[in-house]
Amino acid sequence: MSVATILGAANLFARLELPVERVEVATVRSQYRRLALAVHPDKCQDPRAKEAFQLLSEAFEQLSSETLQAQLLGATGRARPAPQGRGPAQADETKAHWWDTKTWEEFEERLRHRDRAEQALRRQYCGGLRARFATRKVRGQVFAAERSVEHLDRQKGLPESPLWPPESTQAARDLEEEVAKARQTEPWPGAANELLPDYQERLELNNPGLAIQRLLELMTHLRTVHLYCLFCGCTYDSANDMDRNCPGITEEEHDEAMAFGLRTSTETQVETAEETTGDLVYTAA
Repeated sequence: MSVATILGAANLFARLELPVERVEVATVRSQYRRLALAVHPDKCQDPRAKEAFQLLSEAFEQLSSETLQAQLLGATGRARPAPQGRGPAQADETKAHWWDTKTWEEFEERLRHRDRAEQALRRQYCGGLRARFATRKVRGQVFAAERSVEHLDRQKGLPESPLWPPESTQAARDLEEEVAKARQTEPWPGAANELLPDYQERLELNNPGLAIQRLLELMTHLRTVHLYCLFCGCTYDSANDMDRNCPGITEEEHDEAMAFGLRTSTETQVETAEETTGDLVYTAA
């Protein structure tokens, strides 16, 4: 597949050379890796390779979830048109994504890490009654992960990301300005406040499939971009340090490790979340 074909694809399925129908997640993953090898900037000399790789990766992120596939297909079974590609002026926005790497080897390692994270999360949370009872726990982990992503992204100088809490985005700030103006002419006190969304409601997170997909995206970003484990509260020195010393991807794996008295390496720098302020305080391990 050429860079031009990806840039001109009519929908997300077409970007991955997939039929416009429900596709096995394993097939999506294998297609993504095959096509990524062809257009990754480290492997492709086309000046538009970075943009094509970004669009390919966005398609993978959507289609790697059966729940999101169903939403994209809708009741008609037809895929929605693909979003328009980004121009050169927006290229730096890709720095906030786990797939944005300089070398193919680094990308492969991050993709493998994402696959491991997905398998671990689905083992813990998917399946019948367990998924329903886990909804509240997953929601809480999503909120905590979103705050951690925003904090660490800001520290690293990364731009605003869709992975940040909705209330921290420019759209939320724009809405607050509109509400402030509306208060000047509101028909009764507090009427303008009804325009503000309840950021804790997040009805989409009541769907186990969507909640787990959101948590997967957040944890992949934290663990690959920032080398940060949500449950250890640690920023690791390297990917090897994380592989050796982090008990696993899920909270359950960390609980089991604590039960056996496992400890992390002294290489690791520890971050402790201050519940009263939400700040991260760095201390030597």
